[in-house]
Amino acid sequence: MTQPAPSQRRADLDWIRVAAFGLLILFHVSLVYAPWDWHVHSTHTFGWLEEATAITGPWRLTLLFLVSGAALRFMSRRYTAGEVLKARLARLAPPLIFGILFLVPPQAWLEAVSKGSWDAGLGAWWLKEFSPAGLADGVPLNHLWFVQYITVYSLAAVALMTRPDWLAKLEAGLERLLSGWRLLAVPIVFFILARQLLFPWFGQTNQLWGDWYNHLISLGVFLFGFAVAGREAIWKTFEAQRWRALGIALVSIPLLMAITASPDSLAWFGWPRRIAYGLEQWSVIATILGFGSLYLRRADGPVLRYLTDAVFPCYLAHQTILVIGAFLLKPAGLPAFVEASLLTTATLGGSLLVYELARRSGPMRPLWGLKRHAASKVVAVKASESRPSEVA
Repeated sequence: MTQPAPSQRRADLDWIRVAAFGLLILFHVSLVYAPWDWHVHSTHTFGWLEEATAITGPWRLTLLFLVSGAALRFMSRRYTAGEVLKARLARLAPPLIFGILFLVPPQAWLEAVSKGSWDAGLGAWWLKEFSPAGLADGVPLNHLWFVQYITVYSLAAVALMTRPDWLAKLEAGLERLLSGWRLLAVPIVFFILARQLLFPWFGQTNQLWGDWYNHLISLGVFLFGFAVAGREAIWKTFEAQRWRALGIALVSIPLLMAITASPDSLAWFGWPRRIAYGLEQWSVIATILGFGSLYLRRADGPVLRYLTDAVFPCYLAHQTILVIGAFLLKPAGLPAFVEASLLTTATLGGSLLVYELARRSGPMRPLWGLKRHAASKVVAVKASESRPSEVA
């Protein structure tokens, strides 16, 4: 029997979403100093960041997709599939188009200038990128690939809403399959096999067509979150398994870091590394969801509501601000700690400033993923009951 979604807000999922996006922004700052290519690189490079990224790399985006699916379910429970589709497109399409036209080009332009492949201005770059020849090579998305994927995945969830009988069977089947210790074991096996069997062939491109490993994982957890959002038995299982999940995580994280640091990290056909990857990927997510569900469900307040509203505009703005900041700071030759501190402060502070400006401007609100003022007033009561509803 399908259990109704809880009537109260799930503040735990709001907190998790805010924290995960904040962590993602800090991760992007670290890429300026990582030992591989990025849009704009500092004069400082730290090889140990390769191992450090193993701490969050396996689960950070997977958790965001899962929470996004759960958030969509909370938002959609009182609306028809057509109403949800209209709301999602109104929420996601304007920022995606606006971002492609005006947020990504400065990043691509400064990258080309920094690497010596372009010496003209931003206007000339923009005209080249959106000329027929430039568009023939594809539209660069950079960090907006996540928004594109969420948009497409939302279409799959809406399609599932049109068959409530299928959705009910999926929910009940997941509840039976993932009871007790199987909540940890079954997803871990799934993640390990996907990493071993698909990742070597397809990698993770963040390009919609052909990104089959990424789709299997990300669409899979998005629909999982959508299906289990209101199944209280599954959330109680997360709570019951939280310590076991934490134990697995505390073993798998240093194990993956050690394997990553090894020159033979892909020995034995890559199985040791990918087993450690899959163990960390789900055990950390299960730990966060379990402890969050137990302790943060009602941890609501004005700070959380502010951050919940701000997180999507901040995500849209942060990488453009980061790339500009890195480009401007690089010639100064500052010590690494000073440069990184300034870059982090500028990225987070600048993103919040963009949010503050956008939320005060009626015409600009939809372009930054915010509801129009009039719409916000009409749905204020329903939104307060069903959050986290405004997830990218």
